[in-house]
Amino acid sequence: MNDGFKNKKKKATITDVARAAGVATGTVSRVFNRHADVNEEIRQRVLAAANELGYVRLRQRKSTRNSNSRKQGNIGVICFGMEDTLIQIPIISRALQGIEHLLSTEGRNLMLANIPQGDRIPLFLTEGKVEGLILKGPNQGELPSTQASELLKYIYRFPHIWLMGKLPGAQGDHCNFDTYEAGQLAARYFSEFGHRRVSFLNPKPGQVQFERIKAAFQIAAPNFGIEAGLLEIPRADHLDWPLPAITHQENVDHLLDHWMQLPEAERPTGLFVPSDRTAIQLYTALSRRGLRAGKDVSVLSCNNEKTMTSNLHPTLASIDVHAETIGHRAVDQLLWRINHPGEETDIEVLIKPDLVPGESMGQA
Repeated sequence: MNDGFKNKKKKATITDVARAAGVATGTVSRVFNRHADVNEEIRQRVLAAANELGYVRLRQRKSTRNSNSRKQGNIGVICFGMEDTLIQIPIISRALQGIEHLLSTEGRNLMLANIPQGDRIPLFLTEGKVEGLILKGPNQGELPSTQASELLKYIYRFPHIWLMGKLPGAQGDHCNFDTYEAGQLAARYFSEFGHRRVSFLNPKPGQVQFERIKAAFQIAAPNFGIEAGLLEIPRADHLDWPLPAITHQENVDHLLDHWMQLPEAERPTGLFVPSDRTAIQLYTALSRRGLRAGKDVSVLSCNNEKTMTSNLHPTLASIDVHAETIGHRAVDQLLWRINHPGEETDIEVLIKPDLVPGESMGQA
């Protein structure tokens, strides 16, 4: 191993050990937890890497803080600024499952608080019972200043990472899928089916995830010979917490009516929608008008939320953002941040998405 790994003054993380040993972080956890399903050669390689890095398991580390220090082993997950239904959305549930799974392999506890109005501070913050935080905040509107929000004032005292969306002005690391790659995948897929006019259908203008996907698609489309149009409702002047977790059906109906009113020669033959929930609403809108995805217009979605879309006919083509992996990496990054308190640069961790074909895509 190289000399860089011999610097034991640096607090190594489980990710560092995995990288040095050439294995996954889950394998490192299984080695430390003495799972019998780990090959002996791999076990010895992991232990050697940990020894050379000076790695000490997080739940065995002694606190260097004062008697009021945060309780080690607890990680808080705070959902705020959105309606209660937010954490029931499959993509968020999958990310939370990924978070909980990796925390459990690390011998850590998850403490969850859902604060739709963002108007209270969970006890695990005021009592300092967590080492760090994973945040699922609103993806639309503006965050208040720390002077106007006691919740944010407390949050920023802890190591933290934003999950799948970070509003402008928010402080801290961010873990998400690579929206630029999602735009590339979408443009390439439409091109393979001969589409030359495709519109991005956006029922939530200003939603940061949707805006990033929209921008990525508009950048990628011309490289594949596609004219990228836009079907978008007017942006709201002001938004108050809690924001609605679900797009209103009438917004999608309005956009589809606008699409139908376009002259046939100008009408897009494909529609790219930013979420599977929006795609379900688009299917409903199409059905009400006697139209069908894959036949009258091609539809490509994003998120691959199979628990919601498994009963759709035709099957929905979607981009799998790997939400559970995002949850895993959010934990990895938070543990790194906890062990690097002096690092001031905000870091963004991006997961590469994949295309899942479906019958909702037809030839132009």
